[in-house]
This record gives sequence, C-alpha cells and structure tokens, in this order.
Amino acid sequence: MDAELDPVPLPAIHHRARPVKRNILVRIAGSILLGLAALLCFWLFVLPVGVVALSSVAAHWSGTILPDGFSMRWFERLGSSDFDALTTSLETGFGVAVLGTVLGLWLALALEGRDRRGLGALVDTIAMMPNGVPSVVLGLAVLIAYHKAPVDLSGSAAIVVFVQLALVLPFCYRCASAALRPELTILREAAASLGAPPSMVLRRVVLPQLVPAIRASLALGFALSLGELGATLTVYPPGFATVPIVVVGQVERGYYLPASALSLILLLVSLAALLLIAARVPRRRVD
Repeated sequence: MDAELDPVPLPAIHHRARPVKRNILVRIAGSILLGLAALLCFWLFVLPVGVVALSSVAAHWSGTILPDGFSMRWFERLGSSDFDALTTSLETGFGVAVLGTVLGLWLALALEGRDRRGLGALVDTIAMMPNGVPSVVLGLAVLIAYHKAPVDLSGSAAIVVFVQLALVLPFCYRCASAALRPELTILREAAASLGAPPSMVLRRVVLPQLVPAIRASLALGFALSLGELGATLTVYPPGFATVPIVVVGQVERGYYLPASALSLILLLVSLAALLLIAARVPRRRVD
C-alpha cells in the first residue's frame, strides 16, 4: 500500500527590490562623464580645426568671435611652391608608411615566438628606442652621422625619409606584432605540415590574417609622417620643403590666414588618403 507523502511547506520567496535608484544614478553619472569627455574632445580637436577652417576663408579676423567677412583669396594666392610642398609631403608620407610597414612586419615575424631575452630583447629594444628619444635629438644624431662620406645623405631628401622612418618604425612594428596571435601560429604550422612551402604559407595564410594590422600600420605611418616637424626641420636639405615647414615659416612671419588655407588643404588630402587606405577591397567570388 502506497504511503501518502505529507506536503512539505516551502519557504516563502522574498523578491528583493532592485536598486532602481542606484542604477539611475550610475546611468546619470555615466552620461555626465561621457558628456565631459565629448566636450573635452571638442575643445581639444574639433574647435581648433574649425578655427583653422574659418581662418582659411576669412577676409579679415581680428578681435571678433567670427571673421569680419569671407573670401577665397587665401586659396587663390597659393603658389606653385605651396603645391610642391604638398606633393612632397604626400610622397614622403606614402614612402615612409610603406617602408615602415614592411620593416615593422619583417621585424615582427622575425621575433615571433622568440624568447624576449638575449638577442630578441636587444632587437626589440633597438626597434622601440626612437619612441623614447626626442625627435629633434634623433634628427641631429642622423644629421651628424650621415653628413660626410662614405654615407652622405645631408644633401638629399633621403635623409628626411630616413629620420621619419626611424620615428615611425616603432608604431608600425607594434601594429604588426600585436596582430600575431597564437591562432595564427597554429595555422602556419598546420599549413607547413601539409607540405606548403614557407613562401606560400606567408602569402596564403599569414598576410591575409594581417591585413587589418597592415592597414593600421600604413595609416598610422602616413599620418605621423605628414605631421612630423621636429626632426624634419633639423635635417631637411636646401630646396626641400613639406607643408609643416612652409606653415611654420608663414606663422613666424605672421601670415596666419594663408597658413590656415594650406593647412586645410593638407587636412582634406590626408583624410582622403586615410579613407583610401582604410577602404575595403571587395573579394572575388569563386564560382
């Protein structure tokens, strides 16, 4: 005969009230901090760039909140030397970005998996050393080291590329080394175990996985080269001029509005170049 089970009374479940007020306060505090961060970014970057844009089209601007009038005369007064400086800046920027990306990727691949002691630590330290040296000091060191035979670069634009490459290389190297994840090492070893030669592993396995890092390295190297001034002012040869050099010369003479016009053109061209670097190439579909 089945025994009847007495029902066991379950303890009452007390639902705790959610801390609604605390959540609201946290959200309000987060919104305030976000607003302060946005205001700081606006104050440090957006406002100065907006002032430069207004200055480039200002007929006259002195002692007032807004320009007294607007004109395109500062753009019309730009001469061939200004556009030559713009071309030089772009060519130098692209060259430094490409060289820095190639060398940074090479260093990252060479040091991948190596114990960061001994030779590996030494190479890593040398690659990152320009980050801790003021650009003017680095420029002076390069100028003194390479201004006489057998390696005399002081009279050519190569010395500018050389010193900017030294400044850009640490950033490009870190972009590549940060992208070398352990999963990529496993894929490389799997491809090599299937008989793929090293060149095919690099071309078909490694480089496709590093495309985002390569783009970031190109964009960062290009942007840093366009804005570099300290080392470039120290080493640039006669007849060589980039936009920052021309702008500094105009500012020293008090020509702020023409300098703003040239700076705005450099800003727009550099943004277009960065968007081109970041653009995704559509993949071909294999039928």
